[in-house]
Amino acid sequence: TTSPSSSSRSQNSPMPKSLAIRQLLDCSEREFWDRIFRSEDFNRYLYEGLGFEYELLEWNAESGYRKARVWPGHQIPKPLAKVFGERFSYTEEGTYDPVVEHYQFRVIPSALPERIRAVGSVVVEGVSDSQCERKVSVEISADVLGLGRVIESYLVNTTREQYAKNAALVNEYLAGFR
Repeated sequence: TTSPSSSSRSQNSPMPKSLAIRQLLDCSEREFWDRIFRSEDFNRYLYEGLGFEYELLEWNAESGYRKARVWPGHQIPKPLAKVFGERFSYTEEGTYDPVVEHYQFRVIPSALPERIRAVGSVVVEGVSDSQCERKVSVEISADVLGLGRVIESYLVNTTREQYAKNAALVNEYLAGFR
């Protein structure tokens, strides 16, 4: 017999690429969730700093549900631009659980949303009164004939780069409160 998890994937489905990011941030756990995660001022600062366009579509503080659309500002490699189109964007949908202080999200690309999948989570652990470690885990898969692995590698690399810039922007933003 097969388990439900193994039978739900077709024989040709790619195995997702996993990405684990750990970053030291200059704030407490509480300050991260209150001053960074829940702050639209910070989100505007962040996406402007990354060179992206950003639009908050929905934020429900009670349920923790958040939905935003983002247009990356960097050039996409030509083979991928043909797949993604001229004006590529993505929507991030996620839910923050305040009880366990955990954010789960999925990223839905504007092109091939049924073939490109990215899901992840964010947790934060205190290191000291003035620092915490953000742990981001992401799984990315692209079931696109001939380009799946190229798309996955590109998305993993750009995700890693953007989170490195993100951490620097978090610390820079928080320095304004000190």
